[in-house]
Amino acid sequence: MPSRATTWVVVLSLALASCGDVLGGVGELSRRVVHGRDLPGVVTTTTPVEAPALRLKPVTGLAWSNDGIDVGTVGLDRDALIVAVWRRGNTVDSFVQATRREIAIALPGIEFPRLVPESVTHVSSQLIFDQATGTLDVANAAAFGMWIGPPYEAPRSTAQMVVLRVGLAAPGDDGSEGIQSFRVTDGREMAWTDGGFVYQLFCRTGVTEAACFEMAGAAVTLSTLVAGS
Repeated sequence: MPSRATTWVVVLSLALASCGDVLGGVGELSRRVVHGRDLPGVVTTTTPVEAPALRLKPVTGLAWSNDGIDVGTVGLDRDALIVAVWRRGNTVDSFVQATRREIAIALPGIEFPRLVPESVTHVSSQLIFDQATGTLDVANAAAFGMWIGPPYEAPRSTAQMVVLRVGLAAPGDDGSEGIQSFRVTDGREMAWTDGGFVYQLFCRTGVTEAACFEMAGAAVTLSTLVAGS
């Protein structure tokens, strides 16, 4: 039977290849145990590599491309908000554009990196649905893209530096495996569980492994970013 780590890599790699919208503190990182995995064709690392310059900056000040599209969901409770966002889409595409406020309400406690690459200027954000039921997808419920300019105006291969996907953790998964790091053809993927969520972070080639570890280990609740905007 495939391990959970193998499953994460397969799920994220397939999504990155096929999805219509694919989409990053040392103190916190030191509390986590980092594990490598010997997977066929995948090179893993057991410790973050030290780098003299991480080239990261605080997430505050970024342009969230979907801010302002949520007028119709202001004041709705969680369940009603999720339905309203689903209906905002075409009920065919599983990815529906959503604001950070909507995602924070739909997924209470969800976290977002408090550090991003210096070149990143914009963030795209979506809620992801099960097309058959119109409810949030359990494996991938939200997605964020971190771009060096306005989203979709340039190819993802050059403009989209980091992708964060967030799913719901299985009952009993306490995240004891820590942050797992996998090198892939076009960058590096990391996966970890925390606070009832499974996080999958993809850093494109050009973002160092150390910087990717730093982003994975330094997070704030998304609701904090909404309140501070």
